[in-house]
Amino acid sequence: MIKNPARRGFFYCRFENIQKNFTFIQKISIMELTYICPHCKGAINAKRNIILAARSVKEKDNKGLVLLHEEIGNYAVAISSTLKVDSGDEVDFSCPICHSSLNSPKGDSLASFIRIENNEESNIVISRIYGERCTFQIDDKKKIKSYGESVSKFVDPEWFL
Repeated sequence: MIKNPARRGFFYCRFENIQKNFTFIQKISIMELTYICPHCKGAINAKRNIILAARSVKEKDNKGLVLLHEEIGNYAVAISSTLKVDSGDEVDFSCPICHSSLNSPKGDSLASFIRIENNEESNIVISRIYGERCTFQIDDKKKIKSYGESVSKFVDPEWFL
C-alpha cells in the first residue's frame, strides 16, 4: 500500500514507460523473415531454422533432414539421425515440401533458395559440402554479400547470377 500519493504517480509513470519500452522492443525484435523454395514458394523455415531435405551424393539411400540456422553466417546445423555425413561429404538439397532440387544446375556443389526479410527478396546460395562454410546473399540489384571462411574458394561469384 502506497501512503504518499506523489510516490504513487512515480510508480504509475515508471510502469507506463516500461510498458512503452517493452512494446517498442517487441516491435523491433519481431522481424518478418521467411525462407522459401524457388519452385513451390512454400516456406522452408520454422523456429529460426531453415529446413532442407538432404541426400548423400555418394549413397542415395543415405538421406534425412538438415536444419540450418536462419541467421546468415551462423553455421549451426542439426542433422536427422538417418543422414550420416562426414566433413567434406557432398549432399543434394531439395525442398521438404515439393521435393524439387535446390541444387545449382551448373554442377558446382551449391544450392539456392529465397530469403524474404521485411518484404525485400534476395537469393541465398550455400555450399552443399558438409562442413564448408560458404554463403552468398544476392539482392535484386545483383549486389553480393559473402559469408564464411570458404568463400575464397569461389573467386568469381558471377557464375550463379
